[in-house]
Amino acid sequence: MSGQASPFRRTTIMIMFAVSFAAFVALLYGLGMGDPLASGKNGEAHGASNSIVGYRALASLLEKTGVPVQYSRSQAGMDDAGLLVLTPGPFTPAADIGAILQQRAYIGPTMIILPKWQVASDKKLKRGWVYRGGLWGDKPGEEMLSDTARVSISIDEKAVPGGPVASAVGGSVKTPAKPVTIRGDFIRTIVRGPSASGALVAYLDDGGVYAQLDRLDESHITDPDEIDESFYPLVIVADADLLNNAGMADRQTGRHALALVKAAGTASDGSVTFDLTLNGLGRAENLLTLAFSPPFLSATICLITAALAAAWMAFNRFGQPVTEQRSIQFGKTALVNNSAAFIGRMRRDHLVAAPYAAMIRSQSAAAIGVSPQASEQEVHDRLDALGDRDGHRFSALYEQLIRARKPQDIAEGAAALHIWKKEFIG
Repeated sequence: MSGQASPFRRTTIMIMFAVSFAAFVALLYGLGMGDPLASGKNGEAHGASNSIVGYRALASLLEKTGVPVQYSRSQAGMDDAGLLVLTPGPFTPAADIGAILQQRAYIGPTMIILPKWQVASDKKLKRGWVYRGGLWGDKPGEEMLSDTARVSISIDEKAVPGGPVASAVGGSVKTPAKPVTIRGDFIRTIVRGPSASGALVAYLDDGGVYAQLDRLDESHITDPDEIDESFYPLVIVADADLLNNAGMADRQTGRHALALVKAAGTASDGSVTFDLTLNGLGRAENLLTLAFSPPFLSATICLITAALAAAWMAFNRFGQPVTEQRSIQFGKTALVNNSAAFIGRMRRDHLVAAPYAAMIRSQSAAAIGVSPQASEQEVHDRLDALGDRDGHRFSALYEQLIRARKPQDIAEGAAALHIWKKEFIG
């Protein structure tokens, strides 16, 4: 075994590891969270948008008045007990809207804001800002509510903006530009339109009891068998300018928006959730998503900490990293050493003792001119006549080696015979 110096400085390796580890964790987080990493500043009409048609100003106003506000990017947000604000796009399927509203009936109040304005972006504008274009018209709203109620939506192009209209919450509010109104058999007015035939904001008359909303238009359901006090209200905002960022620029409209949200959220836990899934900013639940979400986030943090601790211990180990030598070295000496190691591992040391002793005897006899045809005894006599070493002649050392069985005895006998040859033969 030998030590090998690292080709990189320790600081360099630690920086490389930290960057790689952080990138790996970020990759896992990105794969798990998916679309939630996408910015809500895309100019569309939803709660995270800061454009003229978005609702970020309303969310900020609610937060500053102490209302808990959150943004939902998954289906789990549909189960929140607080007020759920839906801001669907103009082409949201009616089945999706109907399924959400049916699910929410016994969970909590829901407010759906129908799309009003078309928008166009421009690179010259700030990020998330857009130009406001024409109206979407009546068809998108009627179609997306078709699974919930039969409604009729109309636009009053001739209405004078700024005039006061009556509201069941917060007194009155100013008429928006080109007001959009809704009417239907089961639609009850919360905010009247410029004409008495439609509502800028309404609620669905589904058998629930909503005393905080029906001051202008009471429920037409009077049969006790059809009334269910467990229902939560569905508020439909036909004209988005009463709640969007453009509307919040007016103080009276902003105050009315707060009163409307408070009234719609009565009997809930008081929180407000802006849904983003209907605007293409949702995510699908998966194992990676759970790993970075409570309560599993704590376990993920523990695993990351353990990995960092193991890496720190590896960086602070003692000495240089040790590398193994080659199993088979180059050269004759390496070949002999490897062969000897192999024989020792196989426990066959005693099989080489006699051949080695015979080799030393043959080399020594040839060196002093003993005839190859001479007998073994004659060879031993001639070699014994050369002298002894430490009181032992050649024949005694020879017999000692060939009778040895233990590895230590074999090694000592071979060494003694080799020394005798080196001393008397050379």
